Amino acid sequence: MAGGICGKPIQVGWEERPPYHYQGRDGRPAGYSVELLNQAAARIGCSLAYRQIPWSRTLQELRLGTVDVAMQALKTPEREAYACFVPGYSSSLVRLWARGDRVAHWPVSQPQDLGKLGMVRLGVTHGDSYGEVWDRWLKAPPGMVRIDAGETLAGSLRKLQLGRIDLLLATMDTAPNELARLPQQPAIVALSPIWPIGGAFYVFSKRSVSPELCQAFAGALRDMKRDGVVGRLYRSRFNIAYPDP
Repeated sequence: MAGGICGKPIQVGWEERPPYHYQGRDGRPAGYSVELLNQAAARIGCSLAYRQIPWSRTLQELRLGTVDVAMQALKTPEREAYACFVPGYSSSLVRLWARGDRVAHWPVSQPQDLGKLGMVRLGVTHGDSYGEVWDRWLKAPPGMVRIDAGETLAGSLRKLQLGRIDLLLATMDTAPNELARLPQQPAIVALSPIWPIGGAFYVFSKRSVSPELCQAFAGALRDMKRDGVVGRLYRSRFNIAYPDP
């Protein structure tokens, strides 16, 4: 039955975003999200074909149905129109990041504070969601805030180091790994406010994936949480217990 649901290899779009997905030493995709998806696919008898493409293009191809699955996606109304969401394996926290030598310039406790600090160049990653509060704010930022949408998080972090942007929105789970690849100075640090934005999802294209297949993956992931597979893998990757709400 599972073979009938899957039909052909499932196309998975991915880009470097350790520790969730990255190129392993053997040249194949590795990481927390990849390992869980591989195990879920094996449980229902599906095969996966990974394609390394930029995140913004992955979302575009997901909408068109030329990519079947994306990983680490936040739920937004726009994405719900073209994607089926499979929950239960990841949680995210968003923070503002700044150069360590300029932290005192940014007394921010909520997004609205950015409109009171003069001209601010705020970096984001093109195609990313930052939760309901920030996504709503980013649609109509104050006039003194200039949004700089970079293609990659690593590129935006480098802009921050070079002073080409003032602040950067990024999650606690991805920014530290990207920072480890950059020069240590100037230091980049997170400001104190933290915005919990819920879990990230595997998302399946409604154009190319049947509802039955999406639900089969959801069922496999539920079983993996119940069996302790998700918790063990999460602890092995992040050294903490899985943050169930």
